[in-house]
Amino acid sequence: MKSYPEVEEVLEDLGEKVIDACLAAIAKARDDLEDYRLIRPEYVASSSARGLANWIHDRIWTHLAAALEDIGEARFFELGATREVFIEGTALTYRIRAKRHHISGLVRTYPKQGALEFLDQPTQLTFEGLGLAHLIVGYQWEPDAYAVGPAVLSLRDGLDNVIWLTELEQPVPASSAKQFGSTRSGDRPRIELKGDDSAAPAAGEP
Repeated sequence: MKSYPEVEEVLEDLGEKVIDACLAAIAKARDDLEDYRLIRPEYVASSSARGLANWIHDRIWTHLAAALEDIGEARFFELGATREVFIEGTALTYRIRAKRHHISGLVRTYPKQGALEFLDQPTQLTFEGLGLAHLIVGYQWEPDAYAVGPAVLSLRDGLDNVIWLTELEQPVPASSAKQFGSTRSGDRPRIELKGDDSAAPAAGEP
């Protein structure tokens, strides 16, 4: 049986510099979207949901890379559309991708082998010793305002199993984390795959 690191342990292990970098990247991407809306409102209005999500993802990644470039524990990996950052913590190494989260905790992706592998946690996931944990940093999308909401961090294990999701702030209170592990399976947030039109935006969004 897998043992998952608690949100408080992960946040402490990542450290203030990494959390601050994530917060800054989301905040700057939020500002970029507002600037884009002011300068080219017709472009934003005519963008597809997927296209705008990709645009926001590019801005987040640009800002995150800049914010983490002087942090020695951070290593970046890019191959095609895949972008990841590895953070060497004291207890674990964290493999992190950036994605949009919906209010339920749902994120969307193409069901490619690499994506499915990332959404699963490594078999030997323990907080004691040198293990690996997969995390998703991003933001909650506000569909009514068509805006970038709060910065969030989540840990999940599989397509429909969100272990926890927390809103990032400084300082980060432990009570801000939403624990999903004890919910009924029917109530859990799930990953929407290509061909599932039950939620917007279209599958494949970052």
